Amino acid sequence: MSAFSALLVRFAHVAGMAVLLGGALFVWNSLRTAGVGYDSIRLAVHYEWVFWGTMALMVVTGVGNMGELGAPGPTTRWGTVLTVKLAVVAVLVVGSFLRTFVVLTARRSGAGAIDETKLSQFYTATWVVVGVVLALAEVLAHG
Repeated sequence: MSAFSALLVRFAHVAGMAVLLGGALFVWNSLRTAGVGYDSIRLAVHYEWVFWGTMALMVVTGVGNMGELGAPGPTTRWGTVLTVKLAVVAVLVVGSFLRTFVVLTARRSGAGAIDETKLSQFYTATWVVVGVVLALAEVLAHG
């Protein structure tokens, strides 16, 4: 991979992380301040589309980064941190399937059918878990 390609892949990966974290915080704050209503549910539905597209980008660029850096040995410190990071990402994906299901159900049944605190908790969990992934990525990048 050329130096430009590697830089482009890393840029896309970092930008994707910013979208995941910033979007989750934005929806969480919207739910916290405005409550669950038509506009908040609509915002959440839009974020779900952006989230899953960005997650696809993160997987592709993550694999690209691994190809550039080389796979670590599982017994090294770096390999252990990577394994933990991938486990946390798996928790994020599984939890996000549930969050998406709840958001789409709320859209279908109306905003009044969902508990405001439950929906807010899903987005709180999202930005917290994404923050943990970000912290682990920082450890991987800088030791």
